[in-house]
Amino acid sequence: MIKSYVALALLSITAVVCTYIVQFYFRLNFVLSDRVSDWVNFSNFVGGLLAPIFSFLSFVLLLKSVNLQSQANTQLIEDAKNSAKKDNLQTFETHFFSMLEAQRITFDNFKLEIPLNNQSTVFVGVEGVIQLENYIQQMRNNGASNSQITEMLYDIDSSERIYNTIRIFYNITKMITERLENNQIYSVEERKSQFQTLINFTEFSLLRLVLISMQFCDYPPATYIKNNKEFTEVLIALGLEIDPY
Repeated sequence: MIKSYVALALLSITAVVCTYIVQFYFRLNFVLSDRVSDWVNFSNFVGGLLAPIFSFLSFVLLLKSVNLQSQANTQLIEDAKNSAKKDNLQTFETHFFSMLEAQRITFDNFKLEIPLNNQSTVFVGVEGVIQLENYIQQMRNNGASNSQITEMLYDIDSSERIYNTIRIFYNITKMITERLENNQIYSVEERKSQFQTLINFTEFSLLRLVLISMQFCDYPPATYIKNNKEFTEVLIALGLEIDPY
C-alpha cells in the first residue's frame, strides 16, 4: 500500500515537471536559464502544484494509519477477551470435573430404604434407584396420584439422601448457568454444550433420580433444575422426558 502512494507521488512530480517543460520549452520556445531567480520561480511553480497533491496524499496516509491502528486495537481487545475467556474456561472446567467426581463418589455411597415385601430393605447406588422406580410404577399401577407419590418420597427421604444427591447435581447446573452467563463472551450454545457434557458424564441411574425429583419433589434444587429452560431443552434434545413417571 505504501509503495503505491510513493509511486503516485513520483508520478505527480514527473507530470508537473513534464507539464512545465512542454509549456515553456516546446510551446513557448524558452531556453534553460542561467539566472537563479528563474530557477526559484520554477521551484515555486513545482511546489505550488505539488503541495496540494502531497497534502492530500498525507491526509490519506494519515487516515489509513488511523484505520490500521484502530484495527490493531480492535484485534488486541478481541485477543484479550479470548485470553480471558480461555482462562475462565480452564478454571471453570477444573471446578466442573471436580464436582462431577464428587457427584460420582456421593452416588456410590447413596443408600435408600424402600418398603419391599412388607419390610424395609436398604438398597445402594444404582439398585436403590431401580427399586425406587419399581415402587413408583407399582403405586401408579394402583392408581396413586402425584401427591401420593410425593408424600411417599418424602417419607423414604427422611434422612435427606435423595435431597443431598440432587443438590450436587443442582450445584453443577447452577455453576454452568452463572459462570457461563449470557453476555458477549459466552453464548447459549456454549452453555448448552456444558449441560450436555453434564448429562453425558452423569450416571444414568442418577440422572433418573434427578428426573424423579424434578417431577414429584418441591425441593429448591429440584425446582431450580426443572425451571432451568436451557437445561430442560438439552434434556429434551437428548430424548429424555421431563415427567417420565
